[in-house]
Amino acid sequence: MHQFDKLPIRTNTIIGGAIFVVTLAVYVSTMCPTIFWEDSAAFSAVNSILGIPHSPGFPIYVLLGRVFSLLTIENLAFRSNLMSAFWGSLSLVILYLLMLELFNKKKIYGGDLRRRFSSREKKRISQLGMVTGILFLGFSSAFWLQTIRAEVYTLNIFFTLTLIFLLIKWSRSKDIKHRVEVLILFSFVLGLSLANHPLLIITLVPAFLIFSLLNDFKSFLNLKSLMVLSSFILLGISVYLFLLIRSNLSPAINWGRPDSLTNLFSYITRSSQPTPLAINSSIPYLNRFWFSFSFPVTQFSLAFFWLGVLGAYAMFKESKRVFIFTFLVFIFNLFAATWATDFSLRNYDLLGYLLPSLSVFALWFALGMSLLLGILLKTARRFFFSSRYPQGQKGFPNIFKFLLYGLVLLLPLFQIHRNLNQCKKNSNNWAYHYADQILGSVKKDALILVEDDNTLTTLWYLNHAEKKRPDVKIVSSSALGQKSYQDQLREQYKKVHLPKIELENSQNIAYDLCRLNIDKMPVYYQYYSNDTAFTRHLSPAGYLFEYHPEQVALSESNIKMQKQFLEANLKNKRFDLITKEHFGNLLFNIGAFYNHLGISTTSLEYFLWALDTDPSNSRIYAQLGKAFLKMGEKSRAKEFFQAALELNPYDQNIRRALENI
Repeated sequence: MHQFDKLPIRTNTIIGGAIFVVTLAVYVSTMCPTIFWEDSAAFSAVNSILGIPHSPGFPIYVLLGRVFSLLTIENLAFRSNLMSAFWGSLSLVILYLLMLELFNKKKIYGGDLRRRFSSREKKRISQLGMVTGILFLGFSSAFWLQTIRAEVYTLNIFFTLTLIFLLIKWSRSKDIKHRVEVLILFSFVLGLSLANHPLLIITLVPAFLIFSLLNDFKSFLNLKSLMVLSSFILLGISVYLFLLIRSNLSPAINWGRPDSLTNLFSYITRSSQPTPLAINSSIPYLNRFWFSFSFPVTQFSLAFFWLGVLGAYAMFKESKRVFIFTFLVFIFNLFAATWATDFSLRNYDLLGYLLPSLSVFALWFALGMSLLLGILLKTARRFFFSSRYPQGQKGFPNIFKFLLYGLVLLLPLFQIHRNLNQCKKNSNNWAYHYADQILGSVKKDALILVEDDNTLTTLWYLNHAEKKRPDVKIVSSSALGQKSYQDQLREQYKKVHLPKIELENSQNIAYDLCRLNIDKMPVYYQYYSNDTAFTRHLSPAGYLFEYHPEQVALSESNIKMQKQFLEANLKNKRFDLITKEHFGNLLFNIGAFYNHLGISTTSLEYFLWALDTDPSNSRIYAQLGKAFLKMGEKSRAKEFFQAALELNPYDQNIRRALENI
């Protein structure tokens, strides 16, 4: 039925195995050796202790992560990172199988090409196109960056490509029993995928449904069949019950406490959270959508982007149903990413959200590459037939053909060269050292009140997964206003007195927590406050500030010691983009601390240091503009406001500040 069915199974096995081994080897060799920032550190922590991460819980990911954590290699974070690399490479193998299933029409190469090339040559051309497309995707920065840290996106793309493959398989099968079996498997995998990243899968369900109805409308009118399929979807979704069971066992990380059916539903749907799911971005929706739509250009480069366009056109001409299906997956994924993510190239989650659309583009790219190869070989053969080798095919020099094949196979090296510097994290242990230094610097039985996710999740990992400083208590100040979080803290830290939830301002809650506990334990705070009264109770302590019951009069030695500590750890260091942002914000907040105390010279020094650490952060430029404006230096203030506006042209606060000078 399919031309690729005639290929030896061993050939496809070798190609698929090679794709898996080669890509996995590259991913592991560039993988972060320990925790990375933000959610990655949190996932590494919950995987090892079977904890409950942020909503919607990702139960299938956590369970699989626990399996990987049982491996006896390196550290626990490395094993979670390895799981991302594993699912990333396996996803590329699924993509290869999908391409084999899709590119099965002989006429796709054109009638003249069929006459000019043997069946074996046509298969080789197609395989070269497929392998090139897969490796271009696998070594794109968006895909690669998901494989070198603990995250849910490689598992999500594995599920997504498996679902697309099963639907295509179902639509091509003529055997009724086989079609039913494939559809049942599709339903079960759909349920499982909803237990990993439900938003990304739900937004693709309309594409799945439209394609199914276009191929077999009558089958979905059968009530019995619908009930069977629904039962298998529910069977897959039932993995969410793990969250209910595990939450009742009170793990050290029990975010949202989904310990009842009501709480579980609120936790999964985020209905108990004060903030909406969609991102409130200052960037207009159309601008964000255009960025998403042009994403394949940035990932495959403009020089090769047109091959995807060529492949999409060829797919449209060959099979409109398949093209409509792939295009719907492409466009629905763009809508989801545009609506639900923070639009910043520093946001690796945005890249993970866009992987389904990028994978579809890789399909089109592979087809376009195959067509281009066929055209080049056909043109060369005509040239040799007519001018140099009138005897025909025997005169066609194999050296030209094999040189062309070799050149195509080397093209993915272009992607590796282009993205290696950004994706190489094998010596990146900044997140680990940052958290380790914090735990090593605080006093016995200390309470650490943290504000940002980078600090919270990295401390979680060291404290809960690696059991470092079990005497230290770690509390998120931004979550103190949630009853579920306070309930968790009461179980976990029985000696910690918690403030009343009625206090609406999180900074007031943080201040109250410090006052309630300072007589029982040392209290440290990661500075992030506009409350000058609170600020006067803090003294510098490395990356943190120590809280005191009485107001503190800072001495020059206090300020100097903190500066020496930060210079020893941060000056002249080579940071990646995400690490730059973290330490830039940290230095910025320390500058804000001294600014609130009226120590303007030291404050300005830290702001400039933050800018030197992260020179593309608009927030720092804006703050420097305010600082110089306060000092009466309007020309310098205008200079910094303009720089901030160039980096973030949609920030109305910066625009108003510039207009008022």
